Amino acid sequence: MACVLTTAFALDCKDSVGGIKAVYLVESSAKGSITKSTSGTVTAWTLAGGKSFFKYELRKATSQFTTTVQTNQANGTTFYETDLTIQLNKLEVYKRNEIKLLAQNTLLIIALDRNGTYWLLGEGNGCDLTTGAGATGTAMGDFNGWNLTFKAVEEDMPLIVSSGVATSLGL
Repeated sequence: MACVLTTAFALDCKDSVGGIKAVYLVESSAKGSITKSTSGTVTAWTLAGGKSFFKYELRKATSQFTTTVQTNQANGTTFYETDLTIQLNKLEVYKRNEIKLLAQNTLLIIALDRNGTYWLLGEGNGCDLTTGAGATGTAMGDFNGWNLTFKAVEEDMPLIVSSGVATSLGL
């Protein structure tokens, strides 16, 4: 059998936190050369054409990604859908204009979680902005800004980007 289990899981320490600290975005056409280990880690990466990632800093408790395993028993297929939701405060014209560009592109996204782990979303097929909404809010204390959702549909789960690779990419 090709799908033999390899490990057990013990109860972990209570030292993990939720949320995303920042996301880094670049057009998927800038993917260049990625080397990944069999354990699911990006070990080397050179972007094409002198491109670099754009950093979006995020406020705590506003953003997350969720990966869902999708299996079709009848067809014998398995794939993974990752939904990234981020919140950008303030309705501003430069954000409006950049969101239009995000919607027109297929992207590679690296999400830095609040545990210090970098996750690559869309390595094979890219990420697409699937929904976005700008809101003024009603009351003085209401949210004013953008809620954006990106989706990646992949043959594999998101990869971890090693800290050395993250540094080499300027993250």
